[in-house]
Amino acid sequence: MVFSSARVRQFDAQFERLRRTFSRCLSGEAGIVLVEGAVGCGKTHTLEAVTAHAAKAGALVLKAYGTSADRAPLGTLRQLLDSPRLPKATADHLRKALDQGALDASQSRETPGGDPAGVTQPHIQAAREFRAALYELALREPVVICVDELQLVDAESLQYLLYLATRSRSAKLLMVFAQATDSDQKDAVFNTELLRQPNFQRLRLERLSWEETAHLLTTRLGLPDSADVAYTWYEVSGGNPLLLRAVMDDYRTAGAPPRHGRAVEPVVGDMFVQAVLTCVYRSGHTVSRLAEGIAVLGASASPELLGRLLRIGPAGTRRGVAALDAAGLVDGLAFRHPYVEAAVLEDMDPEVRLDMNRRAAVLLHQGGGGTLAVARHLLAAQGTDEPWAVPLLRDAAQQALAEDDAKLAVACLELAYAACQDEELRAGIRIGTAGIMWRLNPSASERMLEEPLAALCADRLPAAHIGRLVELLLAHGRIEEARGAIGRLNAVMSNAGPTSMAQFRMTARWAQDSGAPDRGPGAAARQGEDGGASRTPLRSRRPSSLSTITAAFSGFFGRGGSEESPVAAAEKVLEVSPLTDATFEPIVNSVNALVYAGRPDKAAPWCDSLMEEAERRRAPGWRAIFASIRAEIALRQGNLVESAAYATIALDIVPGSDGSVFIGGPLASQILAYTAMGKYDAAARQLSRPVPEALFKSIYGLGYTRARGRYYLATNRINAALGEFLMAGRLAQLWELDQPALLPWRSDAAEAWLELGDREKAAKLVSEQLARKGAGDSRVRGVSLRLLAAAGDIENRSRLLGQAVEELQCSGDRLELARALDDLGRTLRGSGELGRADAITGRAWRMAKECGAEELCDRIRLDSGLEARDPRPVVRPMSGPLGPKPAVPPTLGTKLSESEARVAALAVDGYTNREIAASLFITISTVEQHLTRVYRKLNIRSRQQLPTALRAQVDEIA
Repeated sequence: MVFSSARVRQFDAQFERLRRTFSRCLSGEAGIVLVEGAVGCGKTHTLEAVTAHAAKAGALVLKAYGTSADRAPLGTLRQLLDSPRLPKATADHLRKALDQGALDASQSRETPGGDPAGVTQPHIQAAREFRAALYELALREPVVICVDELQLVDAESLQYLLYLATRSRSAKLLMVFAQATDSDQKDAVFNTELLRQPNFQRLRLERLSWEETAHLLTTRLGLPDSADVAYTWYEVSGGNPLLLRAVMDDYRTAGAPPRHGRAVEPVVGDMFVQAVLTCVYRSGHTVSRLAEGIAVLGASASPELLGRLLRIGPAGTRRGVAALDAAGLVDGLAFRHPYVEAAVLEDMDPEVRLDMNRRAAVLLHQGGGGTLAVARHLLAAQGTDEPWAVPLLRDAAQQALAEDDAKLAVACLELAYAACQDEELRAGIRIGTAGIMWRLNPSASERMLEEPLAALCADRLPAAHIGRLVELLLAHGRIEEARGAIGRLNAVMSNAGPTSMAQFRMTARWAQDSGAPDRGPGAAARQGEDGGASRTPLRSRRPSSLSTITAAFSGFFGRGGSEESPVAAAEKVLEVSPLTDATFEPIVNSVNALVYAGRPDKAAPWCDSLMEEAERRRAPGWRAIFASIRAEIALRQGNLVESAAYATIALDIVPGSDGSVFIGGPLASQILAYTAMGKYDAAARQLSRPVPEALFKSIYGLGYTRARGRYYLATNRINAALGEFLMAGRLAQLWELDQPALLPWRSDAAEAWLELGDREKAAKLVSEQLARKGAGDSRVRGVSLRLLAAAGDIENRSRLLGQAVEELQCSGDRLELARALDDLGRTLRGSGELGRADAITGRAWRMAKECGAEELCDRIRLDSGLEARDPRPVVRPMSGPLGPKPAVPPTLGTKLSESEARVAALAVDGYTNREIAASLFITISTVEQHLTRVYRKLNIRSRQQLPTALRAQVDEIA
């Protein structure tokens, strides 16, 4: 047993006292012993040890147990007759006395107190007969009477036991009682009368200390003899032997192996929970109610509040809390382990629990309790009709958000919505809940907009909430619904006064002109830092639905009449804005602004940081949004595997996303990535996922349609691909989102026309794209120039491809750069410049390999004849229109320094200046200076004229 193992010294001392008392009993001196202790602290074990010792010594042992399930008069004493060693004559005598006593009790149920021994007049004769039978028996042989759970023994049995105890001092009789400490069911008269007896003694059993806990853990579980380990287990069990044994059993059941020299955490399982409930409910009705009250109130519990909640007086509250503390169940007014609190709550009657939470909320509110504490009780009560509840729940939602507990905030608003009777306020609560739900689940947030949308269509949505509804619709990319909502907003604004106008906080941003030209980083590098887009001053006109949507998705954040580039404006927003519900949409737009302004290199670290912050702040919905953006960033950088991985993260975070338009974003990135990798089966599986019809009325539908078209194009379904690209283009034009940086549908369609053999249509589309606003993006220009070269004459192809390579080197898209280099290599090979062709083709292969574009790698290798294992091309002599050129001038070795030769060799391989600088650990300016000197020494004008034999010379130097 745990008690004997853990408390050897204390148990030995207590048992020695019992042994001496029993020895005096054998010599004819009766004894009375009361063993007291909290529930689970070893009282029953002590009685079992006494009975075993007495039986071994030849004594007659009679045992009985008090129970709340059987409170029949004299029911406990009848258990004494069950002993098989009890002589028949004595048993018959006792039974007759008890039968008479039960008959007397049924005729008169009066409270003990008249007789000094506590026996009322109707019971005296039966009690005398009961005492006489046992006394006569105890004269012949030692008799030990053990009664456990004394506090639950019926009143009549207590009267008879007390009569026996006070009138049998010279018999061989030992009476041992066990009783729970601080029980509210103890009989005060019985205990007082025992104290008056000269042969009475009390034994008090205490809980285990942490040192005793350590000893037990070492001897029973083989755990390290460590104060830290013992203290952890002690904190869970409270030193209660029963609870400690239960948690040890759970530890064994879990199969956790002992780890010597390391901290070992206790395992809290079913055995522990059941032991806790046993301790609670065996402590009596009042104590169990107090345990329920503590579980319901949680951190708000106080003695005064518990008393008011349970309608228990101060003395009863103090006594009950003391009993729980004595059992090691609570520390102060809190359960030692959250599982204990959960178990008590779950075991409560549901209606009682609801009512207790309802009254707790009222009492806390009346007493000035914390808003969140009151709100938690209202939530646990699952409803309220208190007039103060709705505003309190709304305040609690804001506090919960400040603590990054979006789940609690949503729950508060849902309950406020259910309790609210004001239709205008209900609409605001529903829309507000949808905004907060973005933190947790964008799909669920989107579904919450259906109700206010229906109210808007029925002309029932209050005007004050239309602006926020439009914000959320735009944030979710639901263009068609946003158009209708903005039309309604315009109608409201036309009749609104100055105060009403202030309600629409998005209007100013919508009204600004978003038509400034988009300049990519390549252009900025060529034109200087002042090459940003100029802004048009804020205008007072009401926005049209289309210009509003264009402004919302353009990603630009102008500042009145100041001139500021989109990249600088977006970075400014990101630098000064903490991630909150109010700033989430501007932050998302700012990251997108960097992406669509051709700076994925700047957007990526911001996105990574925001993903980490969203995870840290328990906002999976936000993390899903940023993961989806991160997937697109990786795609624009040519990191295909990374893009697919981020898209998977976004899709996995959001449960039930198949019914949301949000699914279109990460799905599009996955499909594009798998298609570019040549994993057509994986792309097809993603395309087979069900998507809502509303997707194709949203901004996400544009990307999804384009991705489907790219898959069709790659799998040789050219006409189907062309149809997808043209459909995406028509929607972009309809919504005034026809910006190549956002949706390059013209270059996609041009590729399809090239596959169909119509170079003229392809060239027309690409030329239109290059002429459009937003075509200054290096990535857009590079792709467009590559396709223009493919659609144009052979004479201009090399020049256009060279320009495409320069643009794509600035864009950071390594996959598109690999494609352009591949085209340039094939063009050079066709013109007979085999050396340069091989060098550039090898660079294209390596870059495609780094991107994960295996199919492009295979095509490059097959077209160029590169070796599969060593794709670096062999250096060949260059040739030109005037005949063969020498591979390297005879005096080259004397003309170039070693540093200049290394820089030039990397340039021959197609490395950008930035990549050369990174490879050689020098600055970009140094690279430019080296190349300028190389050009001058070799009498050439550009890197395209660099001799490929430079690599061979560098190999010799190395």
